[in-house]
Amino acid sequence: MNRHRARLPALAGVFVVLSVLALVVRALPAVAGSYATISGSGSSWASVALDQWANDVAPNGLTVNFNPDGSAAGRGDYMQGSQVDYAASDPPFRNGEDELGGTGAENPSWGYSYVPDVAGGTAFMYHITVAGHLVTNLRLSGLTLTKIFTGVITNWDDPAITHDYGAQLPNEPITPVIRSDGSGATFFLTRYMAHVYPDLWNAFCQRVHPGIKLPCPQTEFYPPFGAAKAENGSNNVSTYITSSYGEGSIGYDEYAYALNAHWPVVAMANPAGYDVLPTASNVAVALTQAVIDENPSDPNYLQQNLDKVYTFTDPRSYPLSSYSYLIVPKEGTRIPPVFNNGVGASLSTFIDFYLCAGQQQSAQLGYSPLPLNLVQGGLHQSDLIPGHVPGPNPTTLAGCNNPTFTNGVLTLLKNAPYPTACQKVTAPLSCSGGGGGTNTGGGGTKGGGNGHNTTGRGGNTSGGTNNPVGGLGGTGNGTGSGNGYGTGAQSANVTGSIVNVPGNGADRVMLAVLTALAVATAVAAPPTVAIWLRRRRGGAR
Repeated sequence: MNRHRARLPALAGVFVVLSVLALVVRALPAVAGSYATISGSGSSWASVALDQWANDVAPNGLTVNFNPDGSAAGRGDYMQGSQVDYAASDPPFRNGEDELGGTGAENPSWGYSYVPDVAGGTAFMYHITVAGHLVTNLRLSGLTLTKIFTGVITNWDDPAITHDYGAQLPNEPITPVIRSDGSGATFFLTRYMAHVYPDLWNAFCQRVHPGIKLPCPQTEFYPPFGAAKAENGSNNVSTYITSSYGEGSIGYDEYAYALNAHWPVVAMANPAGYDVLPTASNVAVALTQAVIDENPSDPNYLQQNLDKVYTFTDPRSYPLSSYSYLIVPKEGTRIPPVFNNGVGASLSTFIDFYLCAGQQQSAQLGYSPLPLNLVQGGLHQSDLIPGHVPGPNPTTLAGCNNPTFTNGVLTLLKNAPYPTACQKVTAPLSCSGGGGGTNTGGGGTKGGGNGHNTTGRGGNTSGGTNNPVGGLGGTGNGTGSGNGYGTGAQSANVTGSIVNVPGNGADRVMLAVLTALAVATAVAAPPTVAIWLRRRRGGAR
C-alpha cells in the first residue's frame, strides 16, 4: 500500500469550498519542494476540518494527504509503522477492557503524542416526510434517542417520540443508521449511552452479546441489531439519510456533515430542559466541563473525560460534545520507520498552523474552536515531534495567530446565545416567541427550518448557521416557515414544521456549490498562511 494515499472525497460541498479557497490563496508565493509530503489516515469525524487545513497550506508547497477511513483504522495504520506519518482518532488507543466485543488492547510499538485538532458535536440527522415535505424541527430527549439506538423504539409514531416532539409522526418504521467501521462517532454515542442510561445500554449489550460481563463498555464498532443499516464512514451515513431511499432513517454523524448537506438534525434536550443543536457556541459551552489530563508526562496527556459534559445544566450546553486528536511520533521514543526529520518538520508546521490561524475556520465548517489549554498543550506536543520546526511559544502563544481568544477566553463563550422560551422542552410546536435562540429557524416558531442562532424575528429570516448562505432561493413566506435548509424550493404557505424535499440529487449538489461559495467568503484563507509558512519553511528538510 502506498503510504502517501490521496485524500478521499468526504463531501461534495467541502471540495467546492476547497477549490474556492485554493483560488483565494493561489496568488500567494508557493514554495513547492520545500516540504516533505505527509500522509495520514483515520477519523472521518474530523476530516472536514483536516481537509480544509490541508487545502489552506497546499499553495505554499506543503502537501498533506489524509484518508478518512475511521479512527480505528487510523490507529491501526499508525501501529504498523509503515503506512502513515500520523493518524487521526477521536478515542485514544484502547486498553482492551473498554471496548464492547473484546477487540483487544492496542499496544503500539512506536511512541506517540495526542494533539487536539478540533471540537465538535455528534449530531443526529434524520429523514421523515409528511405529505411530501421533510420534517425539519424534530426534537428528542437523550432517553428517546438511546431507546432508538438500542432497538427499544422501532416506529416513528411511538408515544415517547410523540411526547418529545409535540405531535404524532407517521406510522413508519425507524431505520437506525450506524457505522460498520471503527468510528469515533460510534464511540462518542455509545459512551454517552453507557454513562447516562446504563440500564438500557446494558440490556442492549446482553441482547447482542449474550453473557457479556456488565457493566457494558462503550464501543467503536456498533453491533448490528434489528432494522439498523450499517454504513462505512461518515460520508456514507450522510448519503444514505439524505437519499430518497433514506425515508424513515436516523443516524449519527459529526455536525459538519449535516451542515454541508444542508440537512436537518435533531434538537437534543439537555439537562437544563432545553432543546439545543450542536452549534459551535453550544459545543464550546458544553466542553467547559470536559476534564482534561493536564500532566505532560502522562501518555494520555490532553485526553478528555466527558462525564461532566453529559450532565451540565447550562441551558446552552449540547450534551454530545467532544474533541478529536492527531496521533504523532514523539521524541525520545521509538519512531515509526516511515518517519524522518523532514516529515517531522512538515507535520509540525501543519499542526502549528491549524492550532493557531486554522481555528478561525472551525465554526463555519461545523466544528467549534479548541479552548486555550488544548491549543497550548497541542503546541507543546508539536515541539516534541522529531525534526520539528520551532513554533509559537506554548505558554505565551507569542507567534500564534489564533483569533478565537480574547484575553485568554474563547470568543464563542463570551457571547454564546441562550435558548429562547420556545426551546423549552415543554413548549408547544406552535410557540412563536422568537428571539434569537438556537432552534428558532427562520420563522420564530419552534424549530422552523432548523436554522440556529438566528434572529427569530418571525417569517423571512435567513436560517442561521445551519444555512450559511442565508436565503438561497427565497425564504418562504408562510407563518414561521423559515427557509428550511435553503433549497429555494420552499412553497409560500408551508408551516414551521415541514419544508419541501429537494427534487433530486442535483438540487443538493447545486446547493452545496452555493453554500461552499458563502463559506469560502466567510473563511477565505488569511494572508497569515503564506507568512506563517514562509517564516518556517527554512527548517523543513
